[in-house]
Amino acid sequence: MSSRSSTPTSKYPKIPPIITNEVDRRFLQDLSEYIDYEMARINTEEDEQRYIIFKTVFNRIIEHVKAYKPLLTAVKKEYEDTIEVIKSGQRESVFLHGKLKAMASEPSTIRNYKKRGDELEERIGVIEKDNDRLQKQLLNLKAKRKEQEEFERQVTEPPKREFKKDHRLIPGLTLEESTNVSLLYRDLEKLDRQLKELDISLRTRYVEKSYKVELKEKLDEKVLYRDQLALQGQLYRAKQHRLKIAVEAAQAYNRVKPPHQTVGDAVFFALSHAAGLQIQEKELAPDQNQGEAREGSAAAASKSSFDDDDPNREKEAEMMLEYIEKFNELFEDGKYEEAAIHAANSPKGILRTSATLAKFRDVKVRVNGRTPLLAFSEAVMSSVGAIGMKPNDTLSLDCVECALGENRLDLLSHWISQERLTLSEDLGDRISSHCKCNVPCRCGSQALAQNVFSKLQLHRQTVVCLLKQGRIHAGMDHARHKMPFTRDQFMSVLRICPSVQLMHALVEEDGEGSRALPIGLVLLVVLEKNQYNLVLPFIQDLQKRPSIDDPKINQFQAAVLDDSFTTSVQWDSLVELFQDQGYEDTAMCLLASITVLNAMRSAIYTRLGDSTPQSPQTDSHQSDPIQGVQPPQGHPICGDLSSTSGPT
Repeated sequence: MSSRSSTPTSKYPKIPPIITNEVDRRFLQDLSEYIDYEMARINTEEDEQRYIIFKTVFNRIIEHVKAYKPLLTAVKKEYEDTIEVIKSGQRESVFLHGKLKAMASEPSTIRNYKKRGDELEERIGVIEKDNDRLQKQLLNLKAKRKEQEEFERQVTEPPKREFKKDHRLIPGLTLEESTNVSLLYRDLEKLDRQLKELDISLRTRYVEKSYKVELKEKLDEKVLYRDQLALQGQLYRAKQHRLKIAVEAAQAYNRVKPPHQTVGDAVFFALSHAAGLQIQEKELAPDQNQGEAREGSAAAASKSSFDDDDPNREKEAEMMLEYIEKFNELFEDGKYEEAAIHAANSPKGILRTSATLAKFRDVKVRVNGRTPLLAFSEAVMSSVGAIGMKPNDTLSLDCVECALGENRLDLLSHWISQERLTLSEDLGDRISSHCKCNVPCRCGSQALAQNVFSKLQLHRQTVVCLLKQGRIHAGMDHARHKMPFTRDQFMSVLRICPSVQLMHALVEEDGEGSRALPIGLVLLVVLEKNQYNLVLPFIQDLQKRPSIDDPKINQFQAAVLDDSFTTSVQWDSLVELFQDQGYEDTAMCLLASITVLNAMRSAIYTRLGDSTPQSPQTDSHQSDPIQGVQPPQGHPICGDLSSTSGPT
């Protein structure tokens, strides 16, 4: 009892031994063999692989020994946490080591950057010095060149001719008549009329000698063209004669149908017989030379007849028929894309016609996001480069209609830039009418139409397209230099594209001091449709700008004073029109400018000795510059305004 009481007791419960039976021993032996086998297959110097092997063995022990499973699991967790801490420490040590190394090399890097910056600054200073030196040399060279040109111009320029005053009497006039101002003005008007008559006769009755040479060249071209047509007509008549003989021979063969002869043999014998008869007739001609020439032509005709009877032509016709049948099969099977490509690449363009396009137009389905009509149009345009022949103007217009209907301006731009279309005025008008934008155009249709009209050298339409794009200055330059516009053409353009910018461009002076249209005519044209929203900003802008020639007045007053085409009655009617619409300030400004203009005209006519001043439009030798301008509704500006009084 004492010995039992002296035995120490533990507070933990007793656990069974690990190895208790043969199964446990066999299990430990298998684990040892597994460890030896796996260790032999790995690199023992790598800790990670050995850790994985023993971790697997430890897991198997935990699963086998059920009684020790909580204890062993806790031990495993502590080991894994410790190993993870060690790994994270190793990773942090590597990172800190790299960071420490970078911090150690930072001063040297900064020092190298500063050194490189000093070198670049020094190089920049050298380059700037070289630039200053070269700039000075360039200025010196320009000055020397300018002095040299000035010296050469002084040397080569001929001395100006000084005109001496002629104190002699005017031929045909006495001393008293030479001092009579009114008589001299009448003679001056008479001489001006004679000068105009001579100028008109020079333009209408006489032409330059080079024009005669041009007419002779045109005549030679027409004669050559006539000879070519005559020769072509003879060939066609000979061919018609041979075809007639061949048809009659074939009809005779079909009526009889001999057993040992084909229709080709019958036609060949008939043509040979006809050629022999022609040779005999030519041999009977009296002129031997003419007979030889006719024999040669007969031989040529016979040769051409053999060419016409070539069986390859029959094969070609059969191939064309097969081609058309293939197209019909594809079209009926609903293979519209393949049918379109097949038709576009047809031999001799037999299917590249408006009839084929109309057939595709009748199909209302869409294939691959597009209509069969657009597929055919694209195929026709794509085949132009390979075939080397553009579609005619009708087919080109139909293809353009299709592209515009699908709103495919990108395709249309590609066709025009690659010269795939036969351009015409109708085609350009159709592209221009597709645009529904307000000025300026945003969709690009006007730019494409301008490209078409420029290639066709249709200058008026080109100017209209430029104006609809908002390119006012480009349009005016084109109108002045490419083909100078008349007043009627400028008025037509203003009616089509009225805008404040265009009105400014029309009344601005060009380099020669002339205006495209007088300001009164511009106001009349714009007010035809009562467009006060354009007229009022236009007048206000001109009033804000000083005149270039005389800064004391504004551009509006200068334009009114420079207008010699609008009558006083028409000016008064314009003033009354502005007053009726409630624009008192504009009416007063216009009335002030007209008053100055009338005073200047009265002074001029008083000096000329004419007691009744007339407007320049009353001269019978001048045409009416505002012909064709329609007055605004309810205001007879352009009609007979003698009964309309001016504003009080």
